[in-house]
Amino acid sequence: MERNYDELPEEIWELILHQFGTDHQPEFESLSAVNKRMLSLTDRLRQRFTVTDQTYFIHGTVSRFVYRFKNLKTLDLSQLRNNASVETALCEIARSSVALELESVDVSNRNSLPVNGLKELALSGRRIKVLKCANVDKLCDVDLVNIARFYPDLEELDVSYSRNKFEVDALRNYSISETMITDAGVEALSLGLRNLVKINISMNPLLTDKSLVDLSTNCLRLQEILFLKCIMITMKGVRLMINNSRNLRSISMCLITTIHGTDSLFVSTVTSGRRLSSLHFDESEVSDEFLNSIVNARIPLKSVSLSDSRSYSVNGLTRFLHAYHSLEFLDLTKNRMICDSDIVGLSQYLHDLVSIKLNYCHRLTSASLFALISNCSFLEQVEMEHTGLGEEKDLNDVHTKSSSINSLKLGWNSKLTNECLLKIGLVCPNLQQLDVSSCSYITWSIGEILKSCDKIEHLSIQDCGGVKNIGLKAEPLGLKKLHMARSGVNDEGLIGIAVRCYELVKIDLEGGQHVTTSAVRFMFKNCKKLREVNLMGCLNLHVFMVDWMVHTRPSLRKLVPPSYAVTTERQRQLMLRHGCQICDK
Repeated sequence: MERNYDELPEEIWELILHQFGTDHQPEFESLSAVNKRMLSLTDRLRQRFTVTDQTYFIHGTVSRFVYRFKNLKTLDLSQLRNNASVETALCEIARSSVALELESVDVSNRNSLPVNGLKELALSGRRIKVLKCANVDKLCDVDLVNIARFYPDLEELDVSYSRNKFEVDALRNYSISETMITDAGVEALSLGLRNLVKINISMNPLLTDKSLVDLSTNCLRLQEILFLKCIMITMKGVRLMINNSRNLRSISMCLITTIHGTDSLFVSTVTSGRRLSSLHFDESEVSDEFLNSIVNARIPLKSVSLSDSRSYSVNGLTRFLHAYHSLEFLDLTKNRMICDSDIVGLSQYLHDLVSIKLNYCHRLTSASLFALISNCSFLEQVEMEHTGLGEEKDLNDVHTKSSSINSLKLGWNSKLTNECLLKIGLVCPNLQQLDVSSCSYITWSIGEILKSCDKIEHLSIQDCGGVKNIGLKAEPLGLKKLHMARSGVNDEGLIGIAVRCYELVKIDLEGGQHVTTSAVRFMFKNCKKLREVNLMGCLNLHVFMVDWMVHTRPSLRKLVPPSYAVTTERQRQLMLRHGCQICDK
């Protein structure tokens, strides 16, 4: 019996399309081209909109998109370089009669805060809950005062890594509070944002313990705080904050004992930090005694990071992790003491582990990786870059397969061999993301691992000079993103990619010395979903084929040509009107 799927109710179609999620813009774009009804449905389901320079250059406005995507909840303006465009975009949305459910706005990477646009958006009645203002020049106390006045319902705020510099010349004309964020600004912020749940104040060097005390005293709902590289905050302030904030669940900080002190995090092991589930220390001095104090407080931790931290011993770490069998995330990046036997032992009782980072742990080999795969049945993501993978001469047979692991980042393991990678692929059949960049011994195994792990969508083989192709078989692959800059791929390999990878959205061929114009032309004709292509430094390509590539592939949004000099500013603007940005990186 023939069925007419056009007759399905829109509610059913919405359920189907929801399976793609809200972050799959390429899939939504493809579906929207099917017919007007599908266009209407995908527009209605679109909840996130990222405005770029191309958008403003082509359309000169965001109004038409706001009225298309009427149910927007997240607006990202962080990629707009022009401050005036950011102000205009905020005002256009504020004056529109749609996107009334807008909750999140990102105005990061600015020369200054777009105060007028944010004020008009606030006056429009929209209840913004998330505001990101990271990496903004000249962010100061008055900006925090304005944020608190404009958005009293704010639940999440990011004012981290403000790019202010403490310059004596500037202080001749301005006070410190007019050039940088100080405790006074945070105090005003805390008094105005009573519903604050998460705040990132990292890399604001003038903040002291007073800021933590004000936030914990005035923002009673506070659950997560990040204050990395705030060198004037001491352990006393952290202790007071934890004791005041009964709902606090996550802390990210740097701990330097000569500056912050060596006291325990907790005023009382009975009442302090009872809801803490995440502790992240970066570039910190963490002693065995400090770890023991956390264990003694019986904090129900689920996530721990000791990235680039020192002072603790392997025995101290082992005792600490023995107390936390239910950890889901662990980061031991740059631990130069830990070895295979330690990871083998730890893996046997970290049963709930979902993600682990072991980058720059030079003493670890594949024995650690296979132990984690065998013993941690919920493990999904492993990072082991810059380790000793492949150094061992004999690989023990590993029979346990992991159905949960979907991401492996194994780049910069200079001794990783084809045989070792194949064994890894055999025990991780559900891989979706694989990164073996700069693994110089990897050659023919890429084709075989794509055969055994047919769900891989994101593959990175950058700087793998021995990889000439990803297998020349006829079976289609589900690859969507392929990073193979400075690899050994040749014309035959690129044609094989074009024939097998129908879903390819992004490919990086930077520095490809062995591909020619004919193979690239074949790829552009066959891969009909291409959105981003990097050909910088591909010296064997006809440099004046930019126009042809843009017109041949309408889906293209970003192109890095073999040499940026082959296009004039007028040509780049013309290509931008076709929806494709020509750039040099």
